[in-house]
Amino acid sequence: MERSTPAQNALLTADILFNISSFFERQDDVFRCLFVHPTWTMVFVRKLWKAPIWYSTDSTQCFIRTLRKRKALFLYGHMIQRLVFKLYRKEIDPGLTSTDLKLISRSCPNLKHLTFSTINPPFNHKNVEQLLNKTPNLITLSILDCDNEWLEGSLNPLLQGKCPLLKHLEIHDCSRTWSLNLLCNIGKSCPNIISLKLYQRINSWKLARMITNSFPNLQSFECKYINDVGLKGLITGLQNLKSLSSQFENEITDEKLETLADRFAQLESLRIRTIHKQDFPLFFISFTRFQPCLKQIYLATLFIRDTAIETIAKNCHNLESIEIFMCFYLTDASVKAIAQHRNTQLKHFMIAYNAYITDESIEEIANYCTKLKSIIIITCTKLTDQPFINVAKKCKSLEEYTVRHHSWHTLASIVHTLSIRNKGSLKVFKAYEAGVKDFVVKKPNYIIDAIALEKLAIRCPNIKTLVLKCKIQEIDQNKLVRAIRKFKNLEDLHISPSEKFTSDDIKQLERHKRLRYVTLFHGFTPEIQNIQLSSRQESSARMNITLVTPVL
Repeated sequence: MERSTPAQNALLTADILFNISSFFERQDDVFRCLFVHPTWTMVFVRKLWKAPIWYSTDSTQCFIRTLRKRKALFLYGHMIQRLVFKLYRKEIDPGLTSTDLKLISRSCPNLKHLTFSTINPPFNHKNVEQLLNKTPNLITLSILDCDNEWLEGSLNPLLQGKCPLLKHLEIHDCSRTWSLNLLCNIGKSCPNIISLKLYQRINSWKLARMITNSFPNLQSFECKYINDVGLKGLITGLQNLKSLSSQFENEITDEKLETLADRFAQLESLRIRTIHKQDFPLFFISFTRFQPCLKQIYLATLFIRDTAIETIAKNCHNLESIEIFMCFYLTDASVKAIAQHRNTQLKHFMIAYNAYITDESIEEIANYCTKLKSIIIITCTKLTDQPFINVAKKCKSLEEYTVRHHSWHTLASIVHTLSIRNKGSLKVFKAYEAGVKDFVVKKPNYIIDAIALEKLAIRCPNIKTLVLKCKIQEIDQNKLVRAIRKFKNLEDLHISPSEKFTSDDIKQLERHKRLRYVTLFHGFTPEIQNIQLSSRQESSARMNITLVTPVL
């Protein structure tokens, strides 16, 4: 028997293997490691069972059968830390029963993260209550659909202090009918909650103070709407707050906000939405003086002007992420200020729905912000193709590039530039053509065809999400499918092919080892519809196909 080297012995050390396992992003990569060595099996099986996901009825039943085994090789249930109860595919019911939930509650004592997206059977309040009774280590609880009766029944374990480690609570009730007294009692019973997300309107001092008194240690808070009184009560009571997200109601004016500017805790993230005619120049001039830690800001404020953005870019020295959504009146001055003041510190930039910015400002982003990780530009109608090309050329470490509302010439030029200039870091590329009139170009040298996509796949092998809702000039579907299969790590594909996909094309795509989701935009033959309605409902189908037809 050959003697092991020190390096080989190191790779048989459980602690080292466990650290290595954190670098695996995909389940199939982890699965391959199970059969290398018994020590590897011991370590990596824990990784696989940490957060199981069921995409089909068969996978659900296999999971339940494994939990029921009396002489299983491992205590699989003890490895599980996260469960998400939701439909991943609309046409497939996971098939869980009340008995299965009872089995999970008995077999999985180390659950830390739970998400419920439905209250339909078997997820009635009695079954969920029983499950929560058995999760003393619960850290996050997300409820994405509920009503008052369900909440009051299900959350009894929280009120009884049986989840003392709970840190994050999310309750999304579209009808907003549940009693906030319940929330107050949860806060008193779960003092470690530091993150709270509600689909609620905070519109009174009493309500705001109830939240601050019940959750004094909050670091992250999100609600649907908030008015001036609610905002004042909230920020003056939460001194540890680091993240705030809400839609400001009409009562919140620039003058009122300015008086509160120095009362905010030092935030790391701020997300503001407004739909009324209000700008906040005075507020941001005062606010940014007290925010040295701000890293992320999202503004969907319809009537905000350049002064506010310039102030933010100039004063918030640690800002890394800026998202500007439906800020209709911003001009080049805002984007130039972001580029010049944030420079290489800027990692993420988004601007959507603006008719004033021009090539000049996006050129500044390309020149100054060369370390960008992601850029999203949606429906900025004055932009031509050159700034997009320069962003792809100069920001070589992009991981996400999303462009919407530009001609196919522009999108083809971006594909070409990425395929020769990106460092291979790109993971998400989304290109949408919205039918706008092409800008006049002397000679459109580039097209999106199989050759262009193959070059992109070779240059950017890490692409996981690829959206091509644009003109693809490839009439040979076999070549197009082969080009798609060149994206070795592709998991999610949205495409609008020039020629309709046939069942044979789909079978070729199914051979892709990682591809899980395919969306075809009116590019399919009738036989594919039959495939989707029949074989796609079979639990053995790995790939989920969505067919999108044009609205007539």
